[in-house]
Amino acid sequence: MKTVQTDGLRISQRRPVRVFLGIWGLLLAYLAPAQPLTREALTGRWIGVAIEYDLDRVCPLVAYMDLRPDSTWQLGRLDNTDEPRTGTWALTGPVLRLDTTHYAPGLVTLQGNQLRIGQVVPLTFRRFRAVTMDKQVVWQRLAGQVWQSDRVEYLFAADGRVGLRNRQTRTQTAHYAQLTELDGSVFLLIRGSAGQQSGDVRECWQVVSNEVGTIRLVGSSGPDSCHETLRWVRALGSGEPLGPTGFQTCANCMRANFGMFSVNPASLRKTTALLRQQYKPVDVPDATGLIRVSFVQNCQGERGPLQFQEYSADYKRRLFDKRITDQLRMLINSQLPGSLFSDPDRQYDIDVSLTIRLSNGQITDVF
Repeated sequence: MKTVQTDGLRISQRRPVRVFLGIWGLLLAYLAPAQPLTREALTGRWIGVAIEYDLDRVCPLVAYMDLRPDSTWQLGRLDNTDEPRTGTWALTGPVLRLDTTHYAPGLVTLQGNQLRIGQVVPLTFRRFRAVTMDKQVVWQRLAGQVWQSDRVEYLFAADGRVGLRNRQTRTQTAHYAQLTELDGSVFLLIRGSAGQQSGDVRECWQVVSNEVGTIRLVGSSGPDSCHETLRWVRALGSGEPLGPTGFQTCANCMRANFGMFSVNPASLRKTTALLRQQYKPVDVPDATGLIRVSFVQNCQGERGPLQFQEYSADYKRRLFDKRITDQLRMLINSQLPGSLFSDPDRQYDIDVSLTIRLSNGQITDVF
């Protein structure tokens, strides 16, 4: 019997909750015993909450799963971007079978209305409760208005653009809003980036109440389902900026993993030549060693902040003269085109790591 862990569905970002309620909810979830798996308990419709790639990378699971009484099974996306996957399901003792995939004992747990599947990259679902909403009415209330949760301001433009502004730092990212329906219920998806309307999903909420001055949502915060309340603030100002206030990746669920992208030899040779031509050696003692430069480049070729790690010739941590690192920072940002680190056939975010070797103040190699 083959045991696998997950089904590859994608994606968005954790949302914060109030500290006390969050801690209390986690405590209750920890203390609550897992329920025995039965056909009766599993039968029904489940809404995706989160997919956990790692401890610090939890993305929304924009999916629904139907476990029907007649043993048929369906897995689909809430945004209808793919055809639903169908098959049959069965529960044999503690083993759950979804079509041809078997989940061994312990890989499926049920606690209250939360279903968790897998361990390495677990999927979390919540039991679906339909709340009838009119999609047009919900959008009319959102469009052209500013709403806020405890931590975020949502600036909804009538054309579907939405800016997410952190209320504490006042930084902003740019996305698009989408409303989708399932069984008469309305879901609010925040997805994409400034230049990519069809990008992956950052937030996925079910609208459960549309009252005067407030809109209540149910969605996800990490691996747990939670409630969120949007409160009306004001009308969106004419010409109010909705773009990002700084560098923004195209993907909403990305964690830099420097070194995974391999720069091809031709790009490395060109990078070395460009830096050697433009770099002016700084006359300081002990200018020998390695500087590792890491950065993220988004799908549009825009480059994020550079991170430097500096080492001596014997690979011990050290700091070079600031005039050296400042000059390298300027040259990398201004002289290295984005095309050096991109694939013309695939537009996506990449993380790049380059190591610059210095000998007596001269650049000798880039690898």
